Amino acid sequence: MRGGPFAFGLLSSFCALSQALPARASGFAVARFGGEQGHPTATNATAVYYNPAGIGMSQGTHLFADLNLVWRTQSLSRPASPNDTPDPPGGEGANTGDASLFNILPAPGVGATAKFGDFALGGAIYVPMGGRAKWDTNPDWENHPQFPGPVDGVQRWWVIEGELIETYVTLAAAYDFGRLSVGTSFSLIRNQTNLIRARVGSGTNSTASEGRSWLNVSSVSWGFGAGVLYEAAPDAVWLGASYTSKPDPFSDELIESGTLKNNFGGRISEDDVDLHQDLPDIYRLGIRARPAKDIELRLFGDFTRWSQMERQCVVRKGQPCDLKPDGSQGPSGAVLQNQPRNWNDTFGVRAGTSFWTNQATELFAGAGFSSNAVPDETLEPSLPDFDTITLSLGGRFELSDQVFVAGSYTQFVFLPRDNRGKGTLAQAQSPSAVPDAGAKYGQHIGALNLNADFEF
Repeated sequence: MRGGPFAFGLLSSFCALSQALPARASGFAVARFGGEQGHPTATNATAVYYNPAGIGMSQGTHLFADLNLVWRTQSLSRPASPNDTPDPPGGEGANTGDASLFNILPAPGVGATAKFGDFALGGAIYVPMGGRAKWDTNPDWENHPQFPGPVDGVQRWWVIEGELIETYVTLAAAYDFGRLSVGTSFSLIRNQTNLIRARVGSGTNSTASEGRSWLNVSSVSWGFGAGVLYEAAPDAVWLGASYTSKPDPFSDELIESGTLKNNFGGRISEDDVDLHQDLPDIYRLGIRARPAKDIELRLFGDFTRWSQMERQCVVRKGQPCDLKPDGSQGPSGAVLQNQPRNWNDTFGVRAGTSFWTNQATELFAGAGFSSNAVPDETLEPSLPDFDTITLSLGGRFELSDQVFVAGSYTQFVFLPRDNRGKGTLAQAQSPSAVPDAGAKYGQHIGALNLNADFEF
């Protein structure tokens, strides 16, 4: 684990999940389970998540294994801000300049479906939301005798390394009424948040007094899904619609519990804490058509209610997140840290097509657009977001009557952002005060999806 001389001696390793994906579309939704084969009119095992009604139109018993190999680069260029704490002598430039990361991450998933007459069951393990990042060090500040903190980069006040992972274990059931299938799902969800960042008690970016803060919290929650799939024209047109709830759908906020460890000037503290945040629910629509035997067309979209993500509030265990409108401490005095979010609802749309060169070979392509959830006012390096264009190309191949394999590559094209002079994080009062994150932001992601479908 990084953190230079501020690292906690007891924290010998930083938790990392192999399923972790970088945030890539709206908010930190990743939802690449199945690649181009995952959508709200699918009948394979990815339907367990995208639309549980889809398994009702499956045939036989299937095991679906999926792997995404993802590379990600992220960069920012931060100028000086009027809200910055003045640099101390010898520490000039510690909070300005460029920062970057390059991470390669695997993301496995697995699912299964079985059809019994008109009734179908399915199950899957996958990660539809999450991200993990480890930023590069700044070589200009390595082994600095007076100020060891800036080696972790100019983005260190928001993130040095961290992860936010939502791992789903989902069971689904569907019933096929003929041309109409209706399905539902239930999920157990492992919520995990880890974040290491530079911090001082006042929430400023004082190089002279910076320390390190590590938040490590988790919980188990639940969620549900429901959907319909209608065969509008026999063997030609399918219409799908689904709903996926947020984790803990009947609670005002999702609460994760764990510890907050701080090292400020050699003074190490540890508190039992809760993290209060709220995640979105998702609505999906899709249409799939076969105008000819060897051609398929797909169009689908989603609406994600990221406006529920108003803040990430760390409080003493069992206490409320009680804050005044300006971000200052409420009467309970229980808030230790608060990250304002105030995100926006988002939408995504995607089109795809498949062409069969012969019975055993399907070639496919797709393109899409996703809007960004994060306003300029609260944009910062730990959870950035961008308007995104996606382009995919791949194929699916029948190796035998029971074995199908597929591979595809997706390039994510993120539209750069510049929120210099627009951020409001530094205007909040403690404990919501965060350094000004105004900067130029950029990101690139590519994903190689490989999957295999075994029919029994």
